[in-house]
Amino acid sequence: MMQRLIAEGALCGIASADNDPEVVALCTQLAATNKVPYKKTTHENYITELQGLLNDLQPDAVFVATFPWRLPMALLRIPARGFFNFHFGLLPEMRGADPIFESIRQRMQTAGTTVHLMEEGFDSGPIVLREEIPLGTIYTYGMLSGQLAQMGEKMCAAIVKKLKAGEEIATTKQDEARAKYWPKITEAEMTIRYRDMDSATIMALVRSCNPIARGVPSVINGWKIGICDVSEVNLQGASDAITPGTIVALDVQNGMIVYCKDGKGIKLDVVYTTEGVFPGYKLAFFGIGQGMIFE
Repeated sequence: MMQRLIAEGALCGIASADNDPEVVALCTQLAATNKVPYKKTTHENYITELQGLLNDLQPDAVFVATFPWRLPMALLRIPARGFFNFHFGLLPEMRGADPIFESIRQRMQTAGTTVHLMEEGFDSGPIVLREEIPLGTIYTYGMLSGQLAQMGEKMCAAIVKKLKAGEEIATTKQDEARAKYWPKITEAEMTIRYRDMDSATIMALVRSCNPIARGVPSVINGWKIGICDVSEVNLQGASDAITPGTIVALDVQNGMIVYCKDGKGIKLDVVYTTEGVFPGYKLAFFGIGQGMIFE
């Protein structure tokens, strides 16, 4: 989005939280290249730091994406045209810190980007633009992030055009009856539990964590590994007596296949360990064998 603002000649300053080194490095570089001020804010002082920057710049509008902390009305009132938040989820159904993750994990039928004018409540405020796409089972977190970022860039350009022309920005009030806030997932929720989860749930969880984590945690023979990519396998023959989480195949030809509670199998296409990242069948080199059961 910042690149689009630069291309439109609309960038007058940058601010970010200090909790992501990659974001800080990018903002520092863009600010230096384009000769605009950059403020790296801390959680302890972000309100006063942002207020000082806004008072100095007096921007017409502020564009926000993935900022982690609540902004009070004292800040939101400073720019004449308001704060435009680019939320990579469909509002009001997908409020929360990580709508991309939850859209995939919850196997939503659609995903999308919403731009709304910010209010003090998280992800509240009238909607300016909302675009959606079908969310198929092919999407990983990284793939969907890229798709929604491209969507957001086009929305950014459209809003900048209206602001430059002095046009009124039409808005639609969010329907609170449809609103749902998704809290940050816990470590227990992110772990694969074969006795509780069917194959579709496991595959959605794996896709939602790729590539933001070193695989979804799963424990075999007391060893925690990360599962990074999986595919579904239709199993042949009777399987009622098999315990969910059992390794039913482990060889080069078939790969590593784990039995799920719905009678289907998942093939562990990519796993992460401290020893490396490789296909699941290579866990045999570390003493893992057919018939062993994931916890």
